[in-house]
Amino acid sequence: MAEKMSEVYEAYDMDINGIGRGRGAIILMTDKGIRQIASLAGTDERLQQEKIFKDSIYDRGFTYIDRVVPNNEDELITCDRYGNPFVCREYFQGRECNSSNIRDLEKAVINLAQFHLAGRQLYLEEGAREYNKMPGNLDRKVCELRRIRNFVRKRSIKNDFEIMYIKVFDYFYKQAVECLDVFQRNFKCNDKWLGYCHGSYNYHSVIFCEGYIATTNFERFHTGYQLMDLYQFLRKVMEKNNYDIEMTRDILSAYSQIRHLDQEDYEFIYLMYSFPEKFWKISNRYMNSRKSYISPVLMEKLQKVIEDDQEKLKILSEISDTYGLHKLTN
Repeated sequence: MAEKMSEVYEAYDMDINGIGRGRGAIILMTDKGIRQIASLAGTDERLQQEKIFKDSIYDRGFTYIDRVVPNNEDELITCDRYGNPFVCREYFQGRECNSSNIRDLEKAVINLAQFHLAGRQLYLEEGAREYNKMPGNLDRKVCELRRIRNFVRKRSIKNDFEIMYIKVFDYFYKQAVECLDVFQRNFKCNDKWLGYCHGSYNYHSVIFCEGYIATTNFERFHTGYQLMDLYQFLRKVMEKNNYDIEMTRDILSAYSQIRHLDQEDYEFIYLMYSFPEKFWKISNRYMNSRKSYISPVLMEKLQKVIEDDQEKLKILSEISDTYGLHKLTN
């Protein structure tokens, strides 16, 4: 591997002192700091957008991010001897956020709020655009669920996954439709939440370093409704921690220290959380898989969603009680 990648390393102005492995990437200890070399994911155009975006966010004070590093020819992509494209980014030495440690999670969500402030500032400076999308694409997802159900029903011979799927479909589809209905009747886009979003902010994206927190994995950055980042972070944390309501309160409180959350914001998070997102993801994965062989992992995920549903409903009820959201549940 070292010999294969030597031409890539030599394309950058750096002396390498050590080489390690990261998540699907190579980590280099260099005289210029830590660098990450990873295969290009996406298009050249998207990578150019990523560099411009990160440099802009950096200039607005959100500095501990994995910026793209050009090579000696000032190009963002470097190919190895076989033509495989690679990208070099700044990286950091530290540890990932502990998904079960509330202090880590509070610091991580404060970091998210600070990113949102910088992302909001950049969005306004570029000239705010009209936003008429539904956050989370709930309308599209409901249509997709209906289409997948019809597909499965028409299959004359059903495997175990499909039998289980049809058995529970109506229950989760009802949740989706009710959520969409309440959302369409109650949601009004609040301009203060329009700005740049991370797109996949979770504990893997947060690195605790000596004296600061670094943020990585911006591949899905976009302009949109920033509360979606908070909801997605919260959802993943809750799944990891058995739907702990105290942890939920602490995380929302920490975020609100930096960017104030009002009643409508809690309503938004509640509605997004009430949508059966995991069931939709399993449905989507099923449709994109070979029907001649359904992975046992997919069946396990479906069973887990079914088992976790009561805990999810319980925490939704507790969130409703905590933040006075009864108009959404009556």
